[in-house]
Amino acid sequence: MKLRLVVVLAGLGAMFSSAAAFAIPIPPPEEPPPPKVVADPIEVPGPHLALGSTLLADARLGHASLATGAGTAETYLFATVTGIDSQLATAPPLDLALVVDRSGSMKGRRIANAIAAANTAVDGLKDGDTVLVVSFDTQAEVVLEPTTISAETRPDIRAAIEGIRLGGDTCISCGLEAAKRALDRAPIGGDRVRRMLLLSDGATNHGIKDVAGLRGLASLIREQSCAVTTIGVDLDYDEKVMSAIASEANGNHYFVANPETLSSVFTQEFLQLLSTVAQDAALVVEPAPGVEIDEVFDRSFSRDGRRVVVPLGTYGMKEEKSLLLKLRVPVDHDGRQPVADVKLAYRDLREHRNVSYSGTLALDVKSDGAQAELDPFVRARVERSQTARTLAEASELIAGGRAEEARRRLAGRTNELGNVKQDVSRSAPAGNVAPTRARGFRQDFDDQVAALEKAQKAADEAAASKQKDAAPTKAAPKALQELNLSREFR
Repeated sequence: MKLRLVVVLAGLGAMFSSAAAFAIPIPPPEEPPPPKVVADPIEVPGPHLALGSTLLADARLGHASLATGAGTAETYLFATVTGIDSQLATAPPLDLALVVDRSGSMKGRRIANAIAAANTAVDGLKDGDTVLVVSFDTQAEVVLEPTTISAETRPDIRAAIEGIRLGGDTCISCGLEAAKRALDRAPIGGDRVRRMLLLSDGATNHGIKDVAGLRGLASLIREQSCAVTTIGVDLDYDEKVMSAIASEANGNHYFVANPETLSSVFTQEFLQLLSTVAQDAALVVEPAPGVEIDEVFDRSFSRDGRRVVVPLGTYGMKEEKSLLLKLRVPVDHDGRQPVADVKLAYRDLREHRNVSYSGTLALDVKSDGAQAELDPFVRARVERSQTARTLAEASELIAGGRAEEARRRLAGRTNELGNVKQDVSRSAPAGNVAPTRARGFRQDFDDQVAALEKAQKAADEAAASKQKDAAPTKAAPKALQELNLSREFR
């Protein structure tokens, strides 16, 4: 809350005596006392902090207070960053790179639908946007160099896309590297929003094949202010590789079981791009002296000394991303304990300038033995990470033919989550305020339960298939992977 300067002015009461019959001189009026000025109170850091304008950050500690003890105690730092609920008057110019798998497995309706979806994407671009197209098998080909969209160039762009022909095996890194180099030749400036769409139906068997190496390549693309969205087609694609690329480059990941739905996926991606309000967003957390960061959950990050820098990339209207850290805080003496400085920085596309907002989080250390309950919104986010791990484990179990074990794991997690939700709902303070523009903690729990129930159905189908001695299903682990990569768990 913005504090206002309170100025209390003393009353200006001046009493004048009437002139007496004997003409006694009238004394001069007294000088009014100087106004009393109450300065802005010094804002004392607490366990909750709100920052931003076009992007709104809500940062909070897991505990408002910790009990005094030897050494350190555990708490969390949870932050949500949300795009403002207001679209720009004019959509920012886009640079779109389409990276299309042309390997032999894409034959038939897959390549036909991929080409149709690429044309749909180009149709959605406005004049002045830029598009480039790369196709790949064991080698990459720049089918279309960065080209500015206009009435004159649209026919040539369509012809280039429709000229893509099938080849051999799959080298995803070849396609990404070629698109990255081509982006370097695209126009720069003017707050352009960059997005790479990678479409593939198989496992990469040439070039960089390991997840760590592909993550490294994705991070280099991210540093070009470009997000990478990955689209896995049918049931044979490598979801670990594709999801790792999207996660590292702050893009989205889609699993498309039916190639006929590709165009709708491209449309969904475009709607988000057209609502972009900020880019190059990052949260920087610098722990106070004595505070240690034990773990960063579910997001890529880098360290700069003791600071942790978490890139968040591009934001669409109302888009939400979150960050969860586990901390160790000194509790060896009573008093207010600073925990961390938090900075939100981004390129504001409404104001066309770089902005940053900072604040400090702190908690109380008390010797009365009382420790505050874990903040309900923080607890929901901690549980979300555990739910995501359970979904990933269940996916691996089903893929390995252990559907019954996956069912038990999912059922156990569902029951556990229901109990946690009841406990949190009973203990949550009535006036607890939700993070700015974020879902309430009860909704967070409900989203997790819904995902687990969907996963349970997929596991049931896999178990039934095994009992009938049918071929192992690939749909179930893909369905679980899709749930795990959905926005509810980012």
